[in-house]
Parts: sequence; C-alpha cells; structure tokens
Amino acid sequence: MITTGGGHLARALAAEGITRVFGIPGTHNLEIFAQLSEHGIEIVSPRHEQGAGYMADGAARTSGDVQVVVTTTGPAALNALTALLQSYTDSVPVLLISPGMPLDHPGRGNGLLHEVRNQGLAIEAVLGESHRVSSVGEVPLAVGQALSAMCSGRPRPAYIEIPLDLIEATGPGVDHPAVARPHPQVDLAAIETAAEALTDSQRPLLIVGAGARRAGEAIAGLAGALGAGIILSSNAKGIVSDSDPSVLGAIGFLPELPTVLEQADAVVAIGTELAPSDFWPAPLPVPETVVRIDIDEQQMLTNAVVTAPILADAADASALLAEAVRTRRSAAAVEAARRWRSDLAETVAEAAAREGEPWAELCEGLNAFTALAESPVIVAADSTMACYYGVQTGWRARPGDRFLYPAGAGTLGYGLPAGIGAKLAEPGARVVAVEGDGGSMFTIAELAAAVQDEVTVALVIVDNGGYGEIRNEMVDRGDTPSGVVLRGPDFPALAEAMGARGVHVDGAGELTAALASAMEHPGPTLIHITEDSRAAADMLGR
Repeated sequence: MITTGGGHLARALAAEGITRVFGIPGTHNLEIFAQLSEHGIEIVSPRHEQGAGYMADGAARTSGDVQVVVTTTGPAALNALTALLQSYTDSVPVLLISPGMPLDHPGRGNGLLHEVRNQGLAIEAVLGESHRVSSVGEVPLAVGQALSAMCSGRPRPAYIEIPLDLIEATGPGVDHPAVARPHPQVDLAAIETAAEALTDSQRPLLIVGAGARRAGEAIAGLAGALGAGIILSSNAKGIVSDSDPSVLGAIGFLPELPTVLEQADAVVAIGTELAPSDFWPAPLPVPETVVRIDIDEQQMLTNAVVTAPILADAADASALLAEAVRTRRSAAAVEAARRWRSDLAETVAEAAAREGEPWAELCEGLNAFTALAESPVIVAADSTMACYYGVQTGWRARPGDRFLYPAGAGTLGYGLPAGIGAKLAEPGARVVAVEGDGGSMFTIAELAAAVQDEVTVALVIVDNGGYGEIRNEMVDRGDTPSGVVLRGPDFPALAEAMGARGVHVDGAGELTAALASAMEHPGPTLIHITEDSRAAADMLGR
C-alpha cells in the first residue's frame, strides 16, 4: 500500500479497531486529521491537549481498551504529557501520537515553529514506551508494536513520534497487526504454597487494586473462603459491591489504616502497587505473611516483602486460590476471621464517617441518585477533599459502578474531561464528575467540548473558596495561609455562558434531584454546592 505517513497511521489505527481519537489539529498534523476522517475515525475536539489526555484516560479506564490522543508538535504534545503521566501512574492504556522535528533537523535547533530539540526524549522520560519512526513505511509497524506492548501484561501508555516531513511524504507500507502476549498460566505450585500460608490465619485481609478490575466475583469468593475483609484502592471501588459485608471500603487515607494492618496476620494483595498514593500511611505495616497476585513481576519486589508471589491474571489466580483455601481451611478459622472482620468494619465505618463528615450531604445525595439508577454510575473524581475524604468512602458503589480517580500523579482538573471520555466510551452509563472549585478551573473549558458533542454529564463543583487541602496543611504547620484563597466565578452563570446548564443546590435532596435532571439533558449540567468545612469557614467566611 502506497500512501502518506498520515494515511499509513490512520489505516493502521482503523485496522486495530480504533474508532475515536481525542485531539486538536495543528499546522504540522493536518494530513493526519484528514486521513483519520477519511478512514471513518471520529474526532473528539477538546479545548486543551491536557483535556484530550484526560478524556482518553477516562474512556480507557471505562472500556478497558486503548484510546488514542493526537496532538501537534512541541507545546501541544507537552500539554498532553501531564495527562499521560496520570495514565502511566494509574496503568491506563493511552496512545499519544504527534509529529516531531524533521529527519534532517539541526541537532541544536534553528527556531522552527514548535521546536523542541528532543521531544521524544522528554516524553520517554515520563512514559517509557516511545518510538520515533524514520520512514513512511515504519508508521504501521510502530502502531503494531505500541499496541502489542500496551495490550500485554500491565497496561500503560505509549508514544509514537512521526517526523513532520514524513507525515505528508508517500511511500509503501504493510500492516503489522498487534500481537498481545497472553497472560501467564497460573503456577499451581504457587497457588498451593499461598493456600498453605493462609490456612490457619485468624485475621486475614485482602487489599485489592484496579489491576483486579475484572476479578470481582473471584475476589468475593476468596474473601468468603477466608472470612477476610476487603480493603479497596480508590480505583477499585465497584469491583466488589460496597454493600458486601466483606468490604471495608476504600480507606487508604484513614489514619487508622496502620492499626488495621498491624492487627492482620495475613494479607493477600491483588492487582495493587500498595503505593503511598493509594494507601497514605507509608510504609504500610503489612504482616509477615503476604500473598501477592499481580500480572507485573516487578510488583513482587515493591512496597512489601512477599512470602508467596503468584504471577498471574487476578481473576484466574483468585479463583484457584479460593478453591485451594476451601479444601484446607476449617469452619472455626473462617468464623473467627469473620468476627474480627465485623468488629473491624464498625471501627473503620466510624473513622470514615468522622473524616468525611463535611461531605456527608454530598454523599447522601449521590447515594440516593445511585440507588435509583438502572444503569451503571460512573463517578469521575478529582484530587480534592470532597472526593478522597468524602465520595471515596461515603459513596456506595454497586457492582459495575466505577470510581475514576487520579491516584498516582494526583493531577487537578481530571474529573470533568475524564467523565466526558467515560460517557463517550459507555453511553448508557450515568456519569457524574466531582471537582473542587480550585481544581475545576484547570479544565473548565471542556464544558464547551461537552456542549458541542452533546455529552450528558453532570459536573458537581464542591466550593470551599480555594485550595482547601493546602490551606489546611498550612494552618496545621503553623503557617499563615497564603496563595490559597481564590476569587471564584459564578459557576452556574459560567456554565450557562458556555452553553451548558448551571444550577446551585443546597442539601442532599436538591442534589439528588439535580443529578436526575442532568441525566435527561442532552449536554453537560454544572451543579454548584457549597462545602461545610473548616477550610470553607475560613476562605468563604461561613
């Protein structure tokens, strides 16, 4: 096939089943966008490349499939890089594609538009998987290789750079279909070793991360066989229903977490990094018996000393381990573990309620909305107190519901664009984004993108008058707060000016009604609510 570099790219993406691309056209990538349209690939136009990255991230977390971002050279690619860092730290498969400097560009530069002397090196420092092609025919090979890497083992982002002089140049090329490495077969000897280590445990815990997203049933079975409690990472909410008696919740931020872990005599870590961004007290005081199930062998050596490693898919290994445990474990041991778990659940619930009290009405309104929803509810969260102290523990997720949270990098402005991406990936879902007033301003322009494409999403802005968490940290240090009080806009009026709906609500009942109404509107609805917290009392004078 002889076509342009942009044609080879579009052809290869279409052949891999890519139907949507998030990105903004620019001077150096016009042939790419022309060819994407020619091959029937939908273009979603954000208002900023960081928004494009977050949209792709939300769509990838929701669907489990690779999503694609296309930018132009230099600042555009670097704008997207913050979002791709978030995808990297949270193991989300997003492919970034951009032009780069021409093949014969001077090494020290000459002032070309959008010039970055080594754009690929800058991106590779964040993503790891990076490929700068050197011929037109190499473009489809780069696509196949990138997707092969992204669909094998632990999913992570990748980057393809096409020198801008190759995008419109023509040449022959052949398809190179991606080949995913299959999951390793479960080592049955490792299962037996782990089951033996867990046989007599009186106080076992499961710690479950987003790497176990498709393993909910098997994990619930393993918890039942052990009588164990389940601690979830933020992005693991919904893997097992929050109403399941085994689930202690996504309690990674609670100061009580070390005490909980110090009581445990065995931990099974499944699809989780055990990272400080998920489980704040560090290092985690895990017991001597640690069983670890993960697709990434490097995790066996990270954040814990593992006594029984199982390198395998979470669902396969959890199901086999549950079966092996049932044949060994006595009814008395299971019952003892359940009693301990029940006592623990009361302690944890009290602690979570105490930490989340300022956002209790927010969670009450969200829970009432969720209970009435016949389709999955996806909450796209921001790195804000309302989410990690409030919604993370206060929202009652059902099986199939999702909590999309920017854990690893902790970026601000994630919620709205990620929610847009999630809705595009799963049109039947009820999507709610939750952001603080400070973080929302990072990507508030993406309301315009949602208006243009009539994306039905509710954006709940929880207003405390500025950067509330940072204000609290300053006060707790004995500092005088500075640089944290923000003069925010009239958020509902801002939404209306951008073509969205805007409303202010007071209380749980009004929030539930506003969320239900938002789901019937063909476009975004901004719902503004004022926070009742120590930060708000200071910064808003309430």
